[in-house]
Amino acid sequence: MFDNLRAKIALAMLPKGNINPFQVLSTRSPDIPIYSPMTVEKATREGYKVSVYVFRAVRTIVQAASAIPWVVTDPDGNQLPKHPLKKVLDHPNVEFSGQDLNEIMIAHLELVGNALWMPVIVQGQVKEIWPVMPDLVKPIPSKTPGEWLKGWEISSYDGTLITTEPDRFLHFMQMDPGDLYWGTSPLIAAARTIDTDNDAQDMQKISMQNRGVTDGVFSHETPMTQEQFVEARRQVRENFLGKTKAREPWVLGAGTKWQQMSMSPLEMDFIASRLQNKRDIAGAFGISPIFLGDLEQSSYNNMMEARKALYEDVVIPLLDDAKSTLNLKIAPLYGGEIVIAYDTSKVAALREDFGKKVEQAKNLWSMGVPFQLVNERLEMGFDEFEGWDVGYLPFNLAPAGSTPAELTPVEGGKSIKTINITTEKQKDVYWKLVDRRRMAWWGVVSKKVIPLYEAEAKAVLDAVKGKAPGKLVEAASRAIQSERSQWEKTITAISASIVADFGEQIADDLGVEKSDNLTERKWTFDPMSVAARAWIAKHGAASVTSILDTNLEDVKMVILAGVEENQTTTQIAKNLRQFYDDRSPFKSMRIARTETSQAAGFGQREAAKQSGIVKTKQWISSRDDRVRDEHLAMDSDSHYQAVPIDEPYPNGEMYPGENSIMCRCAESFGTGR
Repeated sequence: MFDNLRAKIALAMLPKGNINPFQVLSTRSPDIPIYSPMTVEKATREGYKVSVYVFRAVRTIVQAASAIPWVVTDPDGNQLPKHPLKKVLDHPNVEFSGQDLNEIMIAHLELVGNALWMPVIVQGQVKEIWPVMPDLVKPIPSKTPGEWLKGWEISSYDGTLITTEPDRFLHFMQMDPGDLYWGTSPLIAAARTIDTDNDAQDMQKISMQNRGVTDGVFSHETPMTQEQFVEARRQVRENFLGKTKAREPWVLGAGTKWQQMSMSPLEMDFIASRLQNKRDIAGAFGISPIFLGDLEQSSYNNMMEARKALYEDVVIPLLDDAKSTLNLKIAPLYGGEIVIAYDTSKVAALREDFGKKVEQAKNLWSMGVPFQLVNERLEMGFDEFEGWDVGYLPFNLAPAGSTPAELTPVEGGKSIKTINITTEKQKDVYWKLVDRRRMAWWGVVSKKVIPLYEAEAKAVLDAVKGKAPGKLVEAASRAIQSERSQWEKTITAISASIVADFGEQIADDLGVEKSDNLTERKWTFDPMSVAARAWIAKHGAASVTSILDTNLEDVKMVILAGVEENQTTTQIAKNLRQFYDDRSPFKSMRIARTETSQAAGFGQREAAKQSGIVKTKQWISSRDDRVRDEHLAMDSDSHYQAVPIDEPYPNGEMYPGENSIMCRCAESFGTGR
């Protein structure tokens, strides 16, 4: 369908005259099927089933590539596990699983360079996919300008030839620069080396059958008649050259002597030449000789690097090629709403680099590179969160893009503090100072929360093990609730620490204001006041309840999706493990941002109340284009009025972040002086 559409577009764009664009794209004669001397049958018979090196090379690539599942995502990269096409890719037909289909495709690409799928399309959607034997299908180039294929020639079971439409098959191929219609394979490139190695083995086999001894001759003192020669050779072959006769003494007629001959250089170099053959074959397939049994330099580090290189240099480029074909031919059937991709998150060899990526990300982020760019450059797979497109320099420096003048003293030589802020310039600088302080806490809190998710994941997986599908949600709920006490201890400790830190910062500003001596502070903040302890206890309980409820809803979705697809408990458990692995970092950061915002806001307000001199408070919205409209309204000149310290703001909150998730606004105070 899409081939025909492209052909019509190409024809419409062609200049007038007898110009065929494909005259410069292919040397193949149109309307004549393309036949290849290398068939799957021949490649299997003379390579895969004969050469241990070819077998191991192909199996290594097939096993690695076929274990990576295909996924369907929206254009933004969010996976769609319930999409109809995803179900077809996992269960393409009644005879083959998704991994079977991938194994056949990869094996055909490695053996002959071509693989074909036959999709069954009903009402514009793929319902089944069947593998096709490339030996039975040949492409027919078209002579029509703007049309690539005339169709496919199919060899039927009774030997007759059938021609079918050009969009009947999905064609994957490893590029042959000399033939754009039919691909080539690593096996074809390595064919001479494989033949040489097979011949060397055959020669060694014959040598072993001939008693495995060096060449030599029998000589007689007197000339032999023809009959005597034939009889002597018969006796040697029948009585002494079989494998069961090895090393038995040879007895011939009287006067016979044995003279041993030296080994030829070719025979003496047999082992070395086979080792080189092994390496050449591995090179053709793009894999390390380690996978073919060459353990000469197989240290632990070399093995690790070989596994990593297998995916980075062979498997991923191969899947990228297949992915491009699928998105060219299949994805458009769904109106451009999906992207077909593959998921390497379960590949252990690639996960080993994630720790290195984290270190690189930390270094880049500390240099002021926005996390959005870090995520894209290092392909870390994090979801977008508020503020990830803003770069910040270290805690004691300015946000990236600011100038030193923004942090210099203003308003008559006084440095910016939290009290009596009146100008927009003061608001900007003060908000940035508070926001940097909060961001410094995000990483600290996130590291404390991640172990809680790890413990919860273990509890859930242990709880669902062996349970019937109908009991999984109940078991998971009990497991999640069993972790409540640890969550409450951690969240309470985090809240107390943040309240103390931000309260001290406000106390530093208000202490001098309260003192009669402007150079001396005579008041300290009490982070364990009655009000502070009550807030920490109440907030901790409410926050943990919200977190655990959210966790349970997420886990229920994973379980119910698995039950709906008739998955086993083991498979659902794997899905849960993957869910926690994928989502825990993001959820930990979201909790860190929310808890920091709420505890910081309360700590500042509590310090202001303890000072005894604060009369009013002022809402300062985050200074970027992501601020909520209602928060911006409370900060604008047309809406803003100073609010008494004990009254709520127009949105009902006593301080920024009290009830808003991941709020980044700040608060300043007025003393009435």
